[in-house]
Amino acid sequence: MASVQTVRCPKCGHDNRPGAKFCINCGTSLAQEGTPKPPPSEAIPPATVTTEEAKEAAKKIWDTVKTVVTVGGRTAWLELTNPEPAFEGEVTDKLKVESVTAPSEPTFWGAIGAAVFLLVFALTGRWFVPFIAAVAFLVLSWLRWRRPYLSTLALKTLGSILSKQVPSWNLKVKTAQGETQVIVYGETTGDEPQTGDRVRIWGVFDDKAQTKLRAWKIQVLDATGQPKGQPFIAPRLYPLIPVLFFLSLALFVLSLLVPPK
Repeated sequence: MASVQTVRCPKCGHDNRPGAKFCINCGTSLAQEGTPKPPPSEAIPPATVTTEEAKEAAKKIWDTVKTVVTVGGRTAWLELTNPEPAFEGEVTDKLKVESVTAPSEPTFWGAIGAAVFLLVFALTGRWFVPFIAAVAFLVLSWLRWRRPYLSTLALKTLGSILSKQVPSWNLKVKTAQGETQVIVYGETTGDEPQTGDRVRIWGVFDDKAQTKLRAWKIQVLDATGQPKGQPFIAPRLYPLIPVLFFLSLALFVLSLLVPPK
């Protein structure tokens, strides 16, 4: 027969029934001895990051940074030095106007204002603002923000504030996607495209549907698709984001060379 567990009194040694709160012999409290202590709960170890997990996270961050820097920087550089053409097609109609009001170039003056703003920080040695600007424009270049654009036409027409009149060419170009209206502003050089010519065009679309394009370069192609003659070139269109990226980067380097004031 299994023995019955009792609670021994610490004062007189009398065996009391299980669960008794006081010794039946001397009245001593048995609460401390009779109440079973709850088993210690298993401690849940705090969440820890292993060395391998930390290395993996750091590697992912570093890969992302490298991608943004290399792809963003390369995209910005190519947008300025070797941009891709907008499309190819056949010229179906052409109209030249000798004198029209030049388009406004607010983006050009916005870039000048940004340059002056960042230059103030660079000349006082405050590198943080040009650095943040360079990072922001680098990320936007990585995201391939190609709008807005700016043109040197604003600088060329600065002397004629009252009357900014420039020549323009209006072309209709047929592509596989439909007909696109192409306009060219400003003085040009090279061979002017003619109706029926197959052309390759560089420029920026003015609408999301890509039916209107402002061009700055048109290259006539021969029957094999190779360039023929001199390209028809107007004042260059530059994407604003790459321009501001390299400007911010240059001013950031300048700020490092200037002692802070």
